[in-house]
Amino acid sequence: MTGIMKAKKISHFIMMGDSLSDRGTLDHRYLLGCIPMASLSGLSKHSPLGRFTNGLAWSDFISAMIADEFLIEEAEERDQETGEHREERDATDIADDIITHSDSRRKTPADALKPSEIADEILADDPRIRKLAKYSYFLNDDRFVRYQGRDLVRNYDEGGLTAHDYSWMPSTSVSRFVSRIILSKLATMRDKLLAYDRDHELSRKHKAETLVLEWSGANDLITVNAHPSKEEVDRAIKDRIINAEQMIKNGYRHFVLFNLPDLSLTPRYQAKSQEERDNAHACSLYFNEQLAKACKELAETYPHCSVEVFDVGSLFTEIYQHPEEHGFDPAKLRTPYTESEDFKINPDRTSPATGYMFWDDVHPTADLHALLAERFYEKYSQEFHFSEPQEETLEKEELDISEEALRASFIRKYESKLQAEQSGFFGSFRRSHINFRQASLKEILAHALYGGGHRTHAVITELKWIDAAGNLDLNIPVLKKAKEDLDFERSQQQGMALGH
Repeated sequence: MTGIMKAKKISHFIMMGDSLSDRGTLDHRYLLGCIPMASLSGLSKHSPLGRFTNGLAWSDFISAMIADEFLIEEAEERDQETGEHREERDATDIADDIITHSDSRRKTPADALKPSEIADEILADDPRIRKLAKYSYFLNDDRFVRYQGRDLVRNYDEGGLTAHDYSWMPSTSVSRFVSRIILSKLATMRDKLLAYDRDHELSRKHKAETLVLEWSGANDLITVNAHPSKEEVDRAIKDRIINAEQMIKNGYRHFVLFNLPDLSLTPRYQAKSQEERDNAHACSLYFNEQLAKACKELAETYPHCSVEVFDVGSLFTEIYQHPEEHGFDPAKLRTPYTESEDFKINPDRTSPATGYMFWDDVHPTADLHALLAERFYEKYSQEFHFSEPQEETLEKEELDISEEALRASFIRKYESKLQAEQSGFFGSFRRSHINFRQASLKEILAHALYGGGHRTHAVITELKWIDAAGNLDLNIPVLKKAKEDLDFERSQQQGMALGH
């Protein structure tokens, strides 16, 4: 794991993104208060559950897997208390049950899974857990998944969302110009998220135990622009990193940013010219390379945070190149399910897409969503300790971060701020009054708190070393030691001054 190595406790999740993660938000939205977006987007005609797929999205599946693991742990604790024993099963086993009827035959998640019956279907093996699940969580709210009444997942996902804000930017296409105005933006979702935090007075501990999952950028390349380009990639990456950094400044610490699948492999681009496919492929690779680089730099700037990239691109390509190993039909790779002779929505709101990898010309089927969720859970349930939401305590977590890592983050941030100031008006007059490359933690704190170092003060505030009142904001032993040494030194100096 990038950043802090030991497993961190995670009790809350935030999901931010576009149609790939949307759990029904656009389906419920009305443009200008009267025009149903479900009709404009085609969801009402092609989606049985209001997602951009033939069933549930990965965001539904992963929410269920995490909640189910809590239920299993609760049941196991009760078994230990009563002396009973049952077959051990973890959330990955449950994920297998979502995808398969048995060891030999693949099951499409959309065959049976509806929000009203997801818990019964997933946990059918154990009636005791099934009883718990019936009242523990639901997937019928597009904005929240609550576990036993407490927020587990908050969703800020909406179909069409762009990472960059293209509002009112001119376009040669009327439809794209309108899309740029009406579609959601990542910054807008962040504003809603932070407003919720303020309204509900979320604590420092709550945010420190939240994992932010953010997946955007595809619409920047293929929806609000005519063709993918490196220029639009750069804009999207920049705004995704700004989003994460703004959330860090508001107390969040743990992030997983999803990269993009190879867009050239989607039916939309498979139906285009070789030149169009080559461009989509190149831009997809460039996007993922730049995202990895930017996330690495962000993690180095904020060593008290973890910033990961979930490699959807490699997983997507692996499945596309070996479809039969994952239950997909090679003959159906280029065919959108919604455009096939097999497409139908049954009276019970199921829509089996057996063998299909794509629901429409760009979005995956529920089968692929389930595989994505399973891979995500396998990876991050090992790197983080997922724990059910509890009543909060105010104890600060101790962070084991070295002085070298803290100084490196300060140098990076200070240099960036200084360069930005020097490139602006009167930039030639901007100077550093601290040897920022060589300064110790104590010297940095002294300059910021007592030496009139306004830039230094701003930097360490943004890095969350101190709060607005100048108190230490993070429980880092080496930082506390530096502050204690500084305070002792100042008290000695003040004592000597009083003695004269």
